[in-house]
Amino acid sequence: MSAFVITTGADAGYFPLLRELIASIVETAPQPVPIGVIDGGLTSEQVAWLSAQGAIVVGAPSFPAVARAVRKRPALAVNLGKLWLDQLFPGFETLVWLDADTWVQDWAAVELLLGAAGTGALAIVPGSGRAWERQSEMRWFVAGLGQLRSFNYKNARNARLPLKLCRYIGERALLNAGVFALRTGAPHWEVMRRWQERILRHGKPFTSDQLAMAVAAYHEKLPYELLPTWCNYIAPRRVDPVKAELLEQYYPYRRVGVVHLSAQKAMRLDARATVPVLGTDGRTYHANLRHGIFQRMMGEAVGATSGDATSRKTVPADPAKV
Repeated sequence: MSAFVITTGADAGYFPLLRELIASIVETAPQPVPIGVIDGGLTSEQVAWLSAQGAIVVGAPSFPAVARAVRKRPALAVNLGKLWLDQLFPGFETLVWLDADTWVQDWAAVELLLGAAGTGALAIVPGSGRAWERQSEMRWFVAGLGQLRSFNYKNARNARLPLKLCRYIGERALLNAGVFALRTGAPHWEVMRRWQERILRHGKPFTSDQLAMAVAAYHEKLPYELLPTWCNYIAPRRVDPVKAELLEQYYPYRRVGVVHLSAQKAMRLDARATVPVLGTDGRTYHANLRHGIFQRMMGEAVGATSGDATSRKTVPADPAKV
């Protein structure tokens, strides 16, 4: 059995992001890493390209509840397939999942995921902590009355789970399923799939994976390890313009390990879309945060400021042209 595989998934529209993710893995991994891809609606040409890179490409799991949802929306194969990785990609001791809209900047994040999963726990990053300005979502009414509207609570209610369970997991942090790792023989897989089946009866397919993980961890008491935010970084960022690196927003401004663009819809679809990012030099830069594009933009910005674009490290080649 091989040590681990990095898994991901995409449809045809997300294929450019998938290529950028693979390029980032190739650049940061100390040695070649097996990559598995769930086909959520890729073209035959895209599958051929992935196969030529040595990737293992698979379809959606055949479980009835999953198959029904995928027939209506093929791209759901990616989200729903996350809880079936041990069956979709057999022969690996540990399965690491990275959403297609992530990319690896520091391999230390992958090492941390593997180390935490090696304890037998679900290795995952919570959607809370110092990087998040809002720690909970509330709906406020007159006279100061409020209603909890957290991700866990809302989706558990939509799935018609027992009210007591909704309240219990609703008070706890979201577990972001965009980046996680779990050993093949862990009991979590069967438990999460059992809850996935129940959630899919009434709940939203797109969020069923994340909700099932929360129930397995908080309600079923299966072991989990909460990793630092830089292992799945979505929050506002800083940038080191000279090194062309994204950093955590707050001191000591650690280098981000896995960059996650989940909150950047325009940027995911348009390589020209930019966001303002505060630099360690006090300047505000406007850059696209996608792998390869970000590095080139920062190189151009620093070159324009210094008058010498060659004064900093060479930016990576455009992954779309590799």
